[in-house]
Amino acid sequence: MDFIRMEDECMIKNIVFDMGNVLLAYKPKEYVKTITTDETIADAILKEFLFSQEWIMLDAGEITEEEAVARVQARIPEYAEYVQKAMDNWHTDLTPIEGMDNLVKTLKEKGYNIYLLSNTSLRFYQYQPNVEMFKHFDGFFISAKERLLKPQKEIYEKFLERFNLVSNECLFIDDLEENIKGAESVGIIGHQFRGKDELVEYLKTNGIL
Repeated sequence: MDFIRMEDECMIKNIVFDMGNVLLAYKPKEYVKTITTDETIADAILKEFLFSQEWIMLDAGEITEEEAVARVQARIPEYAEYVQKAMDNWHTDLTPIEGMDNLVKTLKEKGYNIYLLSNTSLRFYQYQPNVEMFKHFDGFFISAKERLLKPQKEIYEKFLERFNLVSNECLFIDDLEENIKGAESVGIIGHQFRGKDELVEYLKTNGIL
């Protein structure tokens, strides 16, 4: 979707970021290697837990961490110890994508409101204080708390309502095309994230930076 301009001035006032693989790198296949060097166990943890329906349900706020662990352990009881380890420590593998912290700071200094709209579990509130760039954010909209998931239309509508934002004054940045389409369905301007350098070029081209 193209930007809406008035007298050649960009109308964007709010920058809305996804989190995983936009602001913070999340690489489950690498993470499981910190839990075990056994490829069979690692593959089981990926398939039965980190890429499971339970993980989606955690993001949707439908089950607790304890319930998720119990369900997965019931499927692979021989790896119960590793399931618990995976749950306990997965957030420690989240690391800022190089340059994104400075970009967020720059956008904030230029006067934009900065928001987070992420599919993630309630664990977010444990590690949020430790992520330096989050101090620049004006608001956080977390799927598990809202019990909605991107790309459901309702999550974008509720986000706009929560922060009293006008859709075409918002730029939403996400790495997944389906989430961009969901945002655009309610009039939010979307851009698919393809790396920091490409994003900076896009922002400059459209008069935001």
